[in-house]
Amino acid sequence: MKKLVTLLLVLALSLSLGSAMANVTDIAILVPNADHGWTGAVLSYAEEKAKEINDAGVYTARVIASSDPANQITQVEDLIDNQSARSIVILPYDNTLEATMRKLVNSNIPFVMFDRVIDSVVDNAVSTVKGDNEGIGYETAKRFVADGLQPGDNVLIIPGDNSSVPEMRNNGFFKGLLEADWTQEQVDAIRSTAYTGWSRSEGRRLFTEWLDSNTPDDIKATRYIFTHDDEIAMGMLEGLKSSDIDESKKEAFLDAKVNLGTSSGLNEIYSVLRGIHQKDYSAEVARLNDLFSVTYDPGMIKIAVQDMVDHLDGKEVAKDHVVPVSVVDKTNVDEFQGFGDAFAK
Repeated sequence: MKKLVTLLLVLALSLSLGSAMANVTDIAILVPNADHGWTGAVLSYAEEKAKEINDAGVYTARVIASSDPANQITQVEDLIDNQSARSIVILPYDNTLEATMRKLVNSNIPFVMFDRVIDSVVDNAVSTVKGDNEGIGYETAKRFVADGLQPGDNVLIIPGDNSSVPEMRNNGFFKGLLEADWTQEQVDAIRSTAYTGWSRSEGRRLFTEWLDSNTPDDIKATRYIFTHDDEIAMGMLEGLKSSDIDESKKEAFLDAKVNLGTSSGLNEIYSVLRGIHQKDYSAEVARLNDLFSVTYDPGMIKIAVQDMVDHLDGKEVAKDHVVPVSVVDKTNVDEFQGFGDAFAK
């Protein structure tokens, strides 16, 4: 009888452990919700990669989308507390994830960081995968200088958020200016709006607010604008086409022949560059001196997930994956594939 009870206990324990193991995901992929075009594309590419892994049958992968930083913190801590993931690939929502990422380090669950990098845990990551954020800023500065930017000229930056991404983009931009004989004092005097949160509507609002708070002469004197994302640039174009902006301020902006630099590779901005956007921004674009977008491919999330697969396979993985950037304008836009929907006439 004792032997039977012992056998039943062992069997029950084995079934329990087997059930627990069955609920463990080999690779949990944590990304923000599709709150704008770029993150929406990241989510789609992450789901494609997860399906590819699951279909291969060696590992299990699942994508977990978060609605805000607090939600993502809860998701990561649940994975740690429940030991329900063998490894994690994460696009941190922003720098408020820092304490949680330290908990992840202490849990000994291997992780890959994608796009936004939390500096205090970077040495503990299997790898970090990102586009060349500094390169985006640097190439923007080079383009502005080629377009006539002189040391001390008025420049406006319309940034993304408080994460490492805008910081690196600005650092690259400032580096390019310093190499073009700007002084540190001149760089420090560059103006910036509040954070847009990568939001088209917030970019439009902050751009309108900037126009409203400046005189026509001040607006005309600002001929170089660096936005951190194509969504922000689209918000600006939408604002110019609307009746939200005082007509004299709008004319002052268009008379300035602005050089507008942006980034990411949104298909919609490519439609604008091709002159085929259904809303027809050709009149507004014709009065810009230059419009260009520097690439930042959301498909890089697949590289991040593959890094984790390779790590689980026992392969050596490069600690720092930086994907080079390209400058896209009306002369070469047909050579590039954007993300999201195209908006053709």
